[in-house]
Amino acid sequence: AVVSTQSTGNDRIQSAVKHRKRAVYARQHESWSLPIYGNFADREQYMSTYREYLKSQMEEKNWSKRHEFAKALDRQQKTISDTAAAEEAEREAAIAKKRQNTVFRDENKKMMEEIAERKRAELKSELEQERMLVKIDPINWSRTLR
Repeated sequence: AVVSTQSTGNDRIQSAVKHRKRAVYARQHESWSLPIYGNFADREQYMSTYREYLKSQMEEKNWSKRHEFAKALDRQQKTISDTAAAEEAEREAAIAKKRQNTVFRDENKKMMEEIAERKRAELKSELEQERMLVKIDPINWSRTLR
């Protein structure tokens, strides 16, 4: 029973393949074209117009391909230039940020140095005042000098 089912399936497949082949053949050969009768000059003129038509089709196709290629090339070049401009802008922004941070650091350093100098001057003036007080009054009331 299995063999008959398998052979029936193969027969159906083969008949479908033959049917498709016949359909393709019929489609290719059913189109009617005007037979070329007459002398050589008439046939040559017909064939030359046919050739010109085919050449024009080929030229149009080549032109469209070149046009598409040129558009794709333009898009690619625009993308490349946009990317380069963005990278340049990022680089310039990084340089500006680095300069700003350097200025900020230098100002902070100067401010810290000024604060330290002021503290040293205050401490020095306090010590000088204490010495003056000790010279005036030898008793060390604030107990800062030992």
